Amino acid sequence: MDTRSWTDEHSRAIAAVAPSVPEAAPDELDRTWAKVRKEMADTPSRRRARIVVGAVIAAAALGVGGVAAADIYTARSGKGPVDAEDERLGGPGEKLDPTAPDYGTVIDEETTDIPFPSDEARQISRADLVADGRRDEPGSASVSTGAMRFWTARAAQCAWANEWVVAWEAGDDAASAEAAAMLVASPDWPAVTDVDPKQTMDYIWQDVQDAETGKIERVRTRNETPAGYFPLVRAAVQDQNVDELGEVLASEGACNPSLVPDFPQVVADLETPRRD
Repeated sequence: MDTRSWTDEHSRAIAAVAPSVPEAAPDELDRTWAKVRKEMADTPSRRRARIVVGAVIAAAALGVGGVAAADIYTARSGKGPVDAEDERLGGPGEKLDPTAPDYGTVIDEETTDIPFPSDEARQISRADLVADGRRDEPGSASVSTGAMRFWTARAAQCAWANEWVVAWEAGDDAASAEAAAMLVASPDWPAVTDVDPKQTMDYIWQDVQDAETGKIERVRTRNETPAGYFPLVRAAVQDQNVDELGEVLASEGACNPSLVPDFPQVVADLETPRRD
């Protein structure tokens, strides 16, 4: 048996006869992974390992053997709420895994209709959501596209509020009018109405029993829907009341400070963004 070692000469000989493989076009790769993701979503778990292996082989055949099998781990599930209660609690739309590496890409795909005053503001919102998702263990969390889009709409509203204040103070009528129009329209954005078409904020009286004494007291509690404060934002802008707008967003908006750098009263008492 010949036990001679492999040499550079052997490598050169193989390279000389190896066929050239053109690099795969991006759309080819996208189609390959899209097919894999669909099959994984529709396939029992005992067969998924074989699909993963097949996907890596397919990627190699396309000339992209360096693509990691982990790329198959996607935020998209292809599944929505199982019933009305599930939708009410988690939001409408597809269930996403915010810990997946392509969550940011999904955010980009699903939020193109939400207007931002700048690409910088959009990227701040995106980075905020991605960072939130990475706080969980991989595969342990779920968020609906509806909820994610609503959070993005809230961030966009914060950014437009900052634009309005800057334009207002600078006496830039055109920029002020544009920002005001966006804020007035924000309660009607689909990303908002899909989650909260009612947008109410009021108070109700409830009977509350003390766990220790058993005594029942009647207390006044706030009863609001997720976007209940959006009409208050609209009213403040229509009244051209900067202070009122600042108070509403400070108490309800959970604005990332980076989105309102010129509107400090919005984040004066805010420590961390709220995601509810």
